[in-house]
Amino acid sequence: MLLGLNAVLPDEIGACPGSATPSARWRRRLRARRIRKRKSRTFPDISVRKFFNPYPKYLHVRRILLDRIEGTMRPGDQLPTEHALCAEFSVSRETIRSALAALEQDGIIERTRGRGTFIARLPRRRPERRLTGMAEDFYALNLDTEAKVLQAGPGRIPGALAEQLGLDPELPLFRITRLRHFEGRPFAWHDGWMLPEIGTRIAALDLTRASIDRELRETLDLPIWEDQQSIEAVAADIQSAELLDVPIGAPLLCLTRLYLLEGEKFAVYFRSLYRSDRYYYTVKLAQPAGPGGRQPARAAGLRRPAGPRMASTQED
Repeated sequence: MLLGLNAVLPDEIGACPGSATPSARWRRRLRARRIRKRKSRTFPDISVRKFFNPYPKYLHVRRILLDRIEGTMRPGDQLPTEHALCAEFSVSRETIRSALAALEQDGIIERTRGRGTFIARLPRRRPERRLTGMAEDFYALNLDTEAKVLQAGPGRIPGALAEQLGLDPELPLFRITRLRHFEGRPFAWHDGWMLPEIGTRIAALDLTRASIDRELRETLDLPIWEDQQSIEAVAADIQSAELLDVPIGAPLLCLTRLYLLEGEKFAVYFRSLYRSDRYYYTVKLAQPAGPGGRQPARAAGLRRPAGPRMASTQED
């Protein structure tokens, strides 16, 4: 009897013809068929494909070698052999050669047959293109940044967040979410929960190039104060990866801010996710006053960074 390739084999059909014992060959064929079928399936959602990072391995190796050369090496120093680099990075020799070829093309290394690979020059320091500071600083410096409102209306706060903030999960709140762009590319996702009487007034404003913090204090003139601010590293989930145009699992900077009214009454809670390749967090510490109220002298050799100094936190 012949079975078609797509025939379903019942449990009792697992033996060779004329044999009462299970056939390992038939089981292997069935297992291989199932594996081929799983591999042939296509991913229906683009967000699923983002789990797979298409960044070539040789570029990863090149980036690591660049950082190593810039940080610890000098012109004339010798790089490890290709065999040693293969063992260090657990990649093929072809991958190492591609990484070294890219560095050689940039003029950073020189390779000589029989002698090895040597540093020709140090890589040029890359200019900082990430943003830092407060949103009003972006506008004051005429930076190309704006925010698009994704959602503005009543919403029910997630139970875990309500418990974290000590709120009743049934408390009616107003939610405003925005996606902020810099130079036409997404770099921050702001998610805000606030009292309905505050949210309706904020939503009526033009938030494209505005800081909600400033609108709360100046336009609405609310007697609010910031009670808590936290910062942590998180991994992008499916939703944030789609909005910020990063792979799922990519590192993001998560900044949360809690505002209270008089009597320590809840007013506003913000959670902002920033692309780590487009934003970094800085803190400018106030110098303690010296004797007589004078500021202590700065340590020798320390200088203020050039260019406009930006504030310590990024406003929503």
